[in-house]
Amino acid sequence: MPDLEAAAIAANRFGYGAHPNELRAIAADPRGWLKAQFSRTSPPPPEIAALPAGEDDLLAFGRWIAARRLRNGNGERIERQAERQGVSDEELRMLSTEEDFIRTFRQRAVAAIGARISAAITTDTPARERAVHFWSNHFTVSAAKPAAVALPPSFEREAIRPHVASRFADMLLASTKHPGMLVYLDNWQSIGPNSPMAQRREGRPRAGGFNRPTGLNENLAREILELHTLGVGGGYGQADVQALAAVITGWTYDRPRLREYITDTPGTRSGAELFRFEQAAHEPGAHTLLGRAYAEDGVAQGERALADIAAHPSTARFVATKLARHYIADDPPAAAISRIAARFAASGGDLRETMEAVIDSPEAWTPQLSKFKRPEEYAISALRAANLRELPPGAAAAAIGAMGQRVYAAPGPDGWSDRAESWLSADLVYKRIEFAQTYSERIARADVDAVAIGEQVLGPMFSAESRQAVSRAESPAQALALLFASPEFQRR
Repeated sequence: MPDLEAAAIAANRFGYGAHPNELRAIAADPRGWLKAQFSRTSPPPPEIAALPAGEDDLLAFGRWIAARRLRNGNGERIERQAERQGVSDEELRMLSTEEDFIRTFRQRAVAAIGARISAAITTDTPARERAVHFWSNHFTVSAAKPAAVALPPSFEREAIRPHVASRFADMLLASTKHPGMLVYLDNWQSIGPNSPMAQRREGRPRAGGFNRPTGLNENLAREILELHTLGVGGGYGQADVQALAAVITGWTYDRPRLREYITDTPGTRSGAELFRFEQAAHEPGAHTLLGRAYAEDGVAQGERALADIAAHPSTARFVATKLARHYIADDPPAAAISRIAARFAASGGDLRETMEAVIDSPEAWTPQLSKFKRPEEYAISALRAANLRELPPGAAAAAIGAMGQRVYAAPGPDGWSDRAESWLSADLVYKRIEFAQTYSERIARADVDAVAIGEQVLGPMFSAESRQAVSRAESPAQALALLFASPEFQRR
């Protein structure tokens, strides 16, 4: 017998909301509909596949730096020309570093974010797309760091997408080796203090009399343990951070040559193809991490360490907690966490099986709407509800950013919060209401029935109170705004 309530939960809690009339198809087997989306392999959506490769994203910042340096060398001449030609200070300011940076990377960001949102609103596998976004947030690479400004889209496509239904250890390794992560968390600068490279640089002065850095950079190692695997309280200490930092020294990427920076030939290699192990920068010797010794063995030393960390019981618990918090509740039930962690461990970190454990959790199917949608989730669900297939360039990114979530630009390596309290401030809630009003005015027509849309995409979750408020609206635009601002549309 069709179960519309379970269908609405499947579409909204695990996906990005339903398209109109989609619930009836899902209702035949809601759990099966979800599980079928996690096939082992799945090609990226065409919008995503069309984006630049990791190498091109990596080159983008270096090309901008090269152009700035060339321009700065002519700064006085440009200022004299501006004065002679009557160029105002305000116009000249457009050549400033900040303005030039924004202008250079805005178009690239608009294209990448537009592709991500378009894929989410048009996909027939929204639960898989949602999982991509979850894991991309788990292994955050953020455009908020200038050197990484162009890297998050290719990182997501190359290190995250291929592994959402495979092994966690594979995703961990792919994310750690990708130039996006190596740049974002500075591992490409990490040099073993006793490595041949450090010995060669010892005492060699830099301009200004300062020695070149020769120490470990612990940023990536610390975030792997704290944010990607074991979690805070997962049984590691500072000595383990230092040991992991040591075993991944020399993990860098193939550096572009000057010729590649001063041409506009697109880079075509993926992040995996760009990874390079630099033996000369690697800290020699055996290192003990989490009580286990890892003999010196080049890049394999770090690969073995990551594989063991991925299989650690604390990793199973940490990953299970984050999944349960994302899909079930801000403070997820202990029983659900335990079941998900057990499946993760028993399957060797198989993420398809782990996701099936989340889907099979009875706590995930309660009618209580315990999760508050993050701005990106909220906007995508509204776009899917209206069955939109095309977006004006930059419109979705601007709207989501106004609601407090800059896509691909989380403020820190811990990503965007999954707790309601982070999104329930008076200002952010007001921004949502503004979005609902503006969006509704753009799509409203006399033949658009907001009540019918509510019934089609929310099913039994559409409360009598909200239905009545929407039905009493004075205009189609107001009716849609009331629907999108309703509690059951804001929550999942």
